[in-house]
Order: sequence, then structure tokens, then C-alpha cells
Amino acid sequence: MDLTQELKEAADQLSLTRRRFAKGEEGLRLLHQSREAFINSLRNTGLTYAEAKTKYDNCLDEQEVQLHGMLDQMMYAERMHQYVLHRISLQQPQDVPAPQAATA
Repeated sequence: MDLTQELKEAADQLSLTRRRFAKGEEGLRLLHQSREAFINSLRNTGLTYAEAKTKYDNCLDEQEVQLHGMLDQMMYAERMHQYVLHRISLQQPQDVPAPQAATA
């Protein structure tokens, strides 16, 4: 695979993981905001407050773990993108100024 294709794929992967991470952050923010509504809706199913709160806490913990995993994926995608950019830069001819002759 040529480097241009690798760069496109790395950029696509980075963009995808950034969008997923942003959605995960938004979901976690909304979950925090809707704590009481979430617990009350569980209580309407017949759970006690303590049981509903435990379910909410478990859900929150699971979402935080998933978000942390997504952060790891996003950081990996960023590293891969930078790596491909670095490989491309190594293939580019360097514009080195020619040494100037000393004038006396």
C-alpha cells in the first residue's frame, strides 16, 4: 500500500475515533444530567431506590470504562496518523540551502 493511501486510512480512522469519543463524552454528560430521571424510571419497574441507584451506578461505571477504551483507541489513531506523516516527510526531498561562498 502506498503512503498516500495509508495516510488517508489513518486520517479516516482518526476522524472516526474522534467522532465516537465525542459521542461517548456527550452520552456520559447526558447520563450524569439525567441521574434522578434514570433512577426514577427504574423505580417505576418495581425496584427499590437502592436497587435503582445501584443499576444507575453500574451503568455509569460501564460507560466510563467504554469511554476510556475509546480514548485509548483515539490516542492510537493519532499516533498512527503522526507515524504515517513522519514516513511521508522522510521521503520528501529536503530543501537545504546551498552553502554560500565566503566573501573577502
